[in-house]
Amino acid sequence: MSAVIVNFDSGADLVICLRALVAQVPPQDILIVDNASSDNSLQDAIDLYPDVRVLRSPRNLGFGGGANLGAAYCDRDTLLFLNPDVVIMPDCIRRLGMGITSGVGVVGPQVQVGGSGPPEYGARIDLVGMPRSLARVSPPLFVSGCCIATTRQCYDAIGGFDERYFLFMEDVEYCWQALRRGFDVRLALGAEAQHRGGGSMPGGYLRESGIEVTAARILLRERNTLAMLLACGPTLTLPLLIAGSLLRTSVFAGLLAVHGRWRAMWGLASGLMLNLVWAPETIRRRRRAGVTRLGSQEAWHRVDHRLYFWDYLCSRQRVVFVDRGRRSPPGTRRDN
Repeated sequence: MSAVIVNFDSGADLVICLRALVAQVPPQDILIVDNASSDNSLQDAIDLYPDVRVLRSPRNLGFGGGANLGAAYCDRDTLLFLNPDVVIMPDCIRRLGMGITSGVGVVGPQVQVGGSGPPEYGARIDLVGMPRSLARVSPPLFVSGCCIATTRQCYDAIGGFDERYFLFMEDVEYCWQALRRGFDVRLALGAEAQHRGGGSMPGGYLRESGIEVTAARILLRERNTLAMLLACGPTLTLPLLIAGSLLRTSVFAGLLAVHGRWRAMWGLASGLMLNLVWAPETIRRRRRAGVTRLGSQEAWHRVDHRLYFWDYLCSRQRVVFVDRGRRSPPGTRRDN
């Protein structure tokens, strides 16, 4: 495998990630793509692991852009993309490799998030695009982009990650596109990884204080969820999916209003409108060669027709904003 770590201001996480990666058997080709970090994470990694290849981007490309840049400089048949706040357990690489059998395009490990709670066995989304991790082994719609292995054949067939997303939902879109083209998406049995979470952006997890969110996460996820559904959803159900996505976004708009995040509400509307500008590229990815009828049916079968979003609303969990500023997040402006 060629392992690509997309780094941005990850602090000590990058060295910890590398320490676990270089200890794997067999040894891997490792490439760090640094997204214009401003901390010492990259230099600390270079000092301790001078043999690891490094590729510096002059600007922050986001996860998808960094992953695609790294893939262009790798020539092995299997690509492993990692977040720097991930620690892969012993034998993980070998297990991931064993999981890539004939017809399989994407595999991921069992992921332990935040060091506590039940492990995640891949994930699915519901009809409004809300993701939920699988609590037991069953066919996933997608595996987490924090640690995702894919064949070069699958990567080339899809055209890589969609760089427009910047952060969030690009892993869902990638796996859904793989399924549409007849590549299977699986969990690699016995492969395990730990994901600290929040390394690239705070929030996104259930803590003792409640569900941690940031305005940036809401804006990016809502914009990208609609783009993902437009790029992958079955034609006959697209009106239903679009309506559900917009209904979900309206709930989050209300949440922002309750917390006085008026600028973020404007950003939310602007993000949705950006999908009109993105329409030609979205259509191109949707119609890219290789989509099969059976593959599309299998992908749709893995979309859960229950509403996870309703469960979240009924849980009455406290929502805690953990961002400090109220400026527009990176990746929400049109030049990204």
